[in-house]
Amino acid sequence: MTLLQQAKTFLKTHRTHPKKQLGQHFLINPDVLSIIIDAGEITGTDIVIEIGAGLGCLTAALAENAKSVIAIEVDPLLYAELESQFSTDADVQIIHADVLKIEFSSLFPPNTCPKVLANLPYGITTPILSKLLEHANHLCTCVLMMQREVAERIVAKPGGKDYGALTIGVSYYADTTLIEVLSPQNFFPAPQVDSALLKLTMREKPRVLVNDEEYFFRVVREAFRGRRKMLKNSLRRFASAEILIETFAELNIAPERRAETLDITEFAALADLLQANV
Repeated sequence: MTLLQQAKTFLKTHRTHPKKQLGQHFLINPDVLSIIIDAGEITGTDIVIEIGAGLGCLTAALAENAKSVIAIEVDPLLYAELESQFSTDADVQIIHADVLKIEFSSLFPPNTCPKVLANLPYGITTPILSKLLEHANHLCTCVLMMQREVAERIVAKPGGKDYGALTIGVSYYADTTLIEVLSPQNFFPAPQVDSALLKLTMREKPRVLVNDEEYFFRVVREAFRGRRKMLKNSLRRFASAEILIETFAELNIAPERRAETLDITEFAALADLLQANV
């Protein structure tokens, strides 16, 4: 039975349909499973956390390659299916939970560095990303399926239209690699947009050192909130015009530049000096 047949059989048997509110799009191309496993560099020593296990096709592939799998599924019907499917596999733990509500660190066995694999619902990609990055110190890598547009924003380079606060927010904690772009035909039901497989390799230390992380991210968000504005205008809430001009001059940053032209190192220096000058 193909993955598409399995999905249709499950839905027909349970007289249900893919839930839009949960962003359910079942993977139906088995070739993608090996791409995900390879991207995660899954070995027999790895503990893998899978977010959104669905019908268990990736769960089964992970169980064959990893030391143990912790699979999270919020849909009660899919959870019951997973429980039945993996009831005899001691190395697979199925958890019925909303990943945004669960205490994520409670999933980590002591002294381990788990890997996370997930097919993220488009509607809550950013909140899940934020939650994963909060635990960057305890995670090894994350291989995440998401909307292509979001993935391209995360890996964007300074100067482009896709480059923004999300780019900097993720790259602060992780090295990013766009692994594969997948057409809608790889999923059932087919989404209306392309998907992309993104790999995050968590850094031991942040990409840049800043005096105050919260302040740094506030500066970044405010700068991009008015991304078409010049920095001397978009950052007015942080300091007077005179202090801003002095700060830009000391860092050799033209006040007419826009946020999309600054790299993360320049933002770090700008945030630290602004905070010191105020």
